[in-house]
Amino acid sequence: MNSIINTSPHEMNLQALADRSLLEMRKFRCKEPSDDRYCLELLRRALVEQDEAAWSIVYTQWQESVRCWFRANANCTVALRYNDEQTYIDDTFKRFWQSVKTQQLELLSLASILRYLRLCLNSVIIDTLRTYARKQVQPLPEPDSVDDPRIEDNYHESEWWSVVESILTDRRERRAIYLLYHCGLKAKEIIRRCPGEFADKHEIYRLRRNGLDRLKRSSDKLLHKLDWQLD
Repeated sequence: MNSIINTSPHEMNLQALADRSLLEMRKFRCKEPSDDRYCLELLRRALVEQDEAAWSIVYTQWQESVRCWFRANANCTVALRYNDEQTYIDDTFKRFWQSVKTQQLELLSLASILRYLRLCLNSVIIDTLRTYARKQVQPLPEPDSVDDPRIEDNYHESEWWSVVESILTDRRERRAIYLLYHCGLKAKEIIRRCPGEFADKHEIYRLRRNGLDRLKRSSDKLLHKLDWQLD
């Protein structure tokens, strides 16, 4: 047991490193003496060696911290009008990953890394609120029945959806965007009210991310076709 505890982080296999990193992270959160080396080595493998398994462990171990920060943020309630909690968490880690790689930030201590991760979350929230504050977006047209999202979609007849449909050629992405943003349903509500359409909420999150990415890449087309006005 002592030989395992005293093993250098660089010499550990990934699972042993993950276990020790989690232990040290818990000590850090409880303000107990902790050893940063294991968390730093795990992060180094994820970012420098681009080890996907290591990155998955980092995400799993650190996402609860991001979740707590988000819920404590003064803009949490307003932010949830536009995206759900998990999207902000995912975007925070995405921004963290990109920033560390492009800026070549030094991984000096667990405390400094967590401070930067929290800064990434705050930036994601602020950017989202600014984006929606600038846009004067026309409301989505009403379908035949708002109360029953399982009806056959007829929004393709409107100008709005003719543009959206030309971009979102994947039927399932289009359906997910419609249920989330027009009907205002949460992922768990969609699963309940539209049984059999989606495997689980994670599929809905994936379809939404893909759909929004396509729409964002085609923002010029949307602005031109729908005459969106920016302040």
